[in-house]
Amino acid sequence: MTYVSFVADDLTGAGDVLAQAHRHGLDAVLVIGDGSRQLPTDCDVVGIAGPSRSLGGAAFGELVRAQLEQIATADADVLIYKVCSTFDSSAERGSIGRGVELLHECFPGHGPVAIAPAQPDFGRYTAFSNHFARYSDGVHRLDRHPVMARHPSTPMDEADLRQVIAGQLRTGEAPEAIHLPAHADGSFPERWATLRRSNRAAFVVDAVEEGHLDTLARALREDTVRDGPAIVVGSGGVMAALARTATERSGTATVTADAQSAAGPVLAVSASASSTTAAQIADALAHGWAELAVPAQVLSGEDPSLLDDLEQRTAAWLDAGRNVIVHTTRGTQDPRYAAAGPLDAAYVGELLGTMAANMAVKGLTRDIAVLGGDTSSHALLAMGVSELRVSAQFVTAAPILRTDSDAAVAGCRLLLKGGQVGPVDVLTRFAQTPASV
Repeated sequence: MTYVSFVADDLTGAGDVLAQAHRHGLDAVLVIGDGSRQLPTDCDVVGIAGPSRSLGGAAFGELVRAQLEQIATADADVLIYKVCSTFDSSAERGSIGRGVELLHECFPGHGPVAIAPAQPDFGRYTAFSNHFARYSDGVHRLDRHPVMARHPSTPMDEADLRQVIAGQLRTGEAPEAIHLPAHADGSFPERWATLRRSNRAAFVVDAVEEGHLDTLARALREDTVRDGPAIVVGSGGVMAALARTATERSGTATVTADAQSAAGPVLAVSASASSTTAAQIADALAHGWAELAVPAQVLSGEDPSLLDDLEQRTAAWLDAGRNVIVHTTRGTQDPRYAAAGPLDAAYVGELLGTMAANMAVKGLTRDIAVLGGDTSSHALLAMGVSELRVSAQFVTAAPILRTDSDAAVAGCRLLLKGGQVGPVDVLTRFAQTPASV
């Protein structure tokens, strides 16, 4: 029987769940798509991922409903509705509150759903329902975070997760919470039982250290109120806790570097406007990577004919042995960011994914990095990817992955990296040895 199942709202976040399971000795498989593919049964952890974080309205509801109906067939002990550890969402786009409503629709006998996005080893903390995230050398409240407060798609103007969810639920009801003192004074089980028997849609769970998430994991496994799987809305931190407590690991395992060397030049495609990604692109360029900027006219759909020239230039650099980064922007100060206007994640993801697939089919690269959470699902679908498994650990929240044999990028090393994820030298490390200028 499958131990944990999950539905992820984007590919990079799903990769984190796979990494956490793999790190603690659990075999995990991710299925990509619209909820129509049969789930594998030869694994401890199985998940479904799609582009729901970039969707809204009926499109969001249709996709998530189909995925939840499919994941229910896994008959797992625990179901994670995987969201970003920075809680990226709004009432109009990637609504976590709407996700909670759909969870109740699909699992009507479950009762209130726990919400726990904390991931302490990744610098994500929830204290008295307020969510915090590390940036550079500091930890910031979500609504004052240098990146998240100015996120191009879902800017966060509220740090209290109860208020965020209240603004996304159709009832407008604010969830209750289990706050930090319950971890310290031993009242967590009692508080958990009380909230699980309430008539609320959800409740927030504080966590600022891994032991707090371990307590949550045990509560999920031991929950007797539910009918069906124990459900939690959370990040990769919840998966790590479930894996730690299931395998009786100490939680002190370390992420190891990928043992495989790059087979040739690396192709990285990026649609992330994050300043973190901008710094990673700058580091790659400083180490000899070739840079190709997608013109604003292509991003806006005004002149797609320019894409042919972009692909030819990409192929030429790869054929010459250069690592290449193709990007839609280098941070929010890039003139293209304002010129192109709000990007269509499906269009841009398909554009970048198709380019990467074409380069792999031509044999010009066997090492591909996809940067940006909102567009990653669309990019992988354009590459014909149906399944992903961890090949090796790499950096926190970004493992090296391999695809099913039918994908256009089958046999490639694949790195999926969210906008806020990874050290500044993540791309040069992925390439193992810097390309020469």
